[in-house]
Amino acid sequence: MKSGENEDFIRKNEQSIPSYWLKCIVSRNFGASLGRSLSPDDVLFLSESRIIQCLADEAPCIIIGRCADFVLKDNPGVVRVFCCSNTETACKRGVAEYGLPEDKALFEIRRVNRAMVAHYEYYTGGKWGDPHHFDLIINTSLVSLDVACTLVKDLYVSHLKAIRHPLQAL
Repeated sequence: MKSGENEDFIRKNEQSIPSYWLKCIVSRNFGASLGRSLSPDDVLFLSESRIIQCLADEAPCIIIGRCADFVLKDNPGVVRVFCCSNTETACKRGVAEYGLPEDKALFEIRRVNRAMVAHYEYYTGGKWGDPHHFDLIINTSLVSLDVACTLVKDLYVSHLKAIRHPLQAL
């Protein structure tokens, strides 16, 4: 594991809440010595942030969640996308694609969403799902995943052209 963290620990704890002040130290050069004074959750957040930054520096990639919009906020090549759906669609998808029991799907989706909101807001100081943080918001209750992928790809290609040739984008 590139971060040095145990994979099971990451899976179980990646959306939990630790310290707010970390948003002040998330940058490209945070020191390795910080790990000794931070909680395991804080170390996990910093490790994931480092990995996200490295991946984005190496090649085009897709990163889902993990406060990536915040971690990569100064990267000009980033396209930030937020996908949402209504509760009914989320429950159906949870049952069909993730094997959630039908009678527990709503509870589990709400639990995971609460954890994601708390995690995001705690580390970034921003509001989870704030449309001002994103270049595109897609309601996957109304748009198929295939169409959503095409929209994201087209936006990314357009964004790259604008970065490479800014005057032509006007």
